[in-house]
Amino acid sequence: MIEYIKELNEEQFNICIDESDLLVKACPGSGKTRTIIYKLAYRIETRPYGVRKLVAITYTNRAAEEIKERLDSLGINTERIWAGTIHQFCLEWILRRFKTYKSSLSKGFAIADERKKQRYLEEIIQLSGEKIYWEDIKTGYTRELKLIESDVIKRGIIKNYHKVLVTKTELDFELILALSHSILQESPLSARYIKEAIELICIDEYQDTQDLQYAIIEDIANAESKNHTQINLFGDPNQAIYGTLGGIAKTLEEINAEFILNNFKECSLSGCYRSTQRIIDFYTPFMVEPSDIVARGKEKGDKSYICYQKEIHYSDMYDEIARIITSNIEQGVKEKDICVLAPSWWLLYPFSSELQNRLPDLKFDAPDITPIKRDPMNLFYNIARLLLTEPNVKKFSYRRKIAADILSKINEALNSTSIDLNEIEFLNLINSSKRENVKGSLFIVHSIECLFKKIKLSIEEHEGLKVLYNDFIEKMQYRLKEPKFCLVDNIDIFRKMFKEKEGILIGTCHGVKGEEYETVIAFGLLYGKLPNIKIEEDKRDEEAKKLLYVIASRAKKRIYFFSERGRTYRENGEKYDCYPTRQLLYNI
Repeated sequence: MIEYIKELNEEQFNICIDESDLLVKACPGSGKTRTIIYKLAYRIETRPYGVRKLVAITYTNRAAEEIKERLDSLGINTERIWAGTIHQFCLEWILRRFKTYKSSLSKGFAIADERKKQRYLEEIIQLSGEKIYWEDIKTGYTRELKLIESDVIKRGIIKNYHKVLVTKTELDFELILALSHSILQESPLSARYIKEAIELICIDEYQDTQDLQYAIIEDIANAESKNHTQINLFGDPNQAIYGTLGGIAKTLEEINAEFILNNFKECSLSGCYRSTQRIIDFYTPFMVEPSDIVARGKEKGDKSYICYQKEIHYSDMYDEIARIITSNIEQGVKEKDICVLAPSWWLLYPFSSELQNRLPDLKFDAPDITPIKRDPMNLFYNIARLLLTEPNVKKFSYRRKIAADILSKINEALNSTSIDLNEIEFLNLINSSKRENVKGSLFIVHSIECLFKKIKLSIEEHEGLKVLYNDFIEKMQYRLKEPKFCLVDNIDIFRKMFKEKEGILIGTCHGVKGEEYETVIAFGLLYGKLPNIKIEEDKRDEEAKKLLYVIASRAKKRIYFFSERGRTYRENGEKYDCYPTRQLLYNI
């Protein structure tokens, strides 16, 4: 059994063993993810014969995968643990189990991801003749199941967009939430069934949870049942950087008012075990909800380095960042302990290619600049994951779960028939179906063809499989052909996708939340890029502070910030020169 008292500090241990409903406010580097993982492990080890599930709802797929992998590495039996995003939770726990409650779902459905949504909306906008960017249309719903979008023209486009989804029997991410809430509201028995099946729900990054997402968890927690479902919310209001997507950092009073049968108490994870005190002192002025953060790590008093450049031109920045990385490597910093960030992928796509050309001998980890977009809800994405990774004794349990999920989704797509294979047999077929090719796309296509021949299934003859397969291939080909991604169709590039984290991370300021690095390099810290000019003007100061807080708090010892010259932005159809993000300028 894990020695929890030795592995955790007092705050972490108390939260780990507490069976109350908790609102946990955790500062950067305080061990939030560690506490969630150990809380799940503790419940399994102290109640080995329990039958109710333990659920961890994360903001990203990457965070969910980390929880699963770390629990496996601790030797914890994870059969009772479910981890995933709120959309995955809604699909697996609500829509697929209770689809008969909605006639629109009863005959099955496919998922329209962001790529499909973009295609459909752009086609509708083009036909309408309107000059609207598809991302500026809010397709989400309130907890009263009314459209958030108030613009009449955009609401008309949404109406036509929904008609397309109905015709194709598809759901986008917003409809997944809306229909889940609708089912739970209209069928109290379904909410009760889920509540009786779940013992504990841990919600990570609660400050980025949308009101409709809160409502779905409330539907379950408030259902009448002899059982109580414990709810623990973990997060940091100062890192609420998804306000533009509807994220709300609710107060303890608001949460207790909405969760009728739960009684939350507030507690905290206060010590930072990541950064030096100088780094902490640098980012605390960016807080919108002030609090004292004290460095408690072994290197809390070590020398730190903070550099800010605002005179360099963006064309010279590639060489300068390559020089900084080389210098850090020479000083003993490992590749995996360096990250390079920017406010958006539009800045990162060309940068990633330029930097890797300058540093060909170094490894890079760019999880979203890849030929296959992360999409664990598509069974062919998961097949690709197994094809592109080698069998590993330490990963066997994890691979077996992926195989079980693939088999379940295949049988679901087949409707009246099913394939008679267990996970071990399926994994053996995966390993024997690999058809080597220097082109990653051809390796994927030929290996999938071989696999389905071995299991004696024709993708073309089953509409459910065909839709999923065509969607998966279309997205892969789009990313390979689209110049902005700067991708090469090479099998080594494909295999890098699923390797354990190694190399210098290249990512967005939003996507790096929850991670930590010895050295943080960030560029594009410019008005027009950060803050996002698409949000209301009176909210831009707060958004900029929160993003700067997130970026700086990733660093252990070294920060290099750039507000480079020569970039422009557009506002109200006019082009303007970018200038340094003033919230950063004032703090320096």
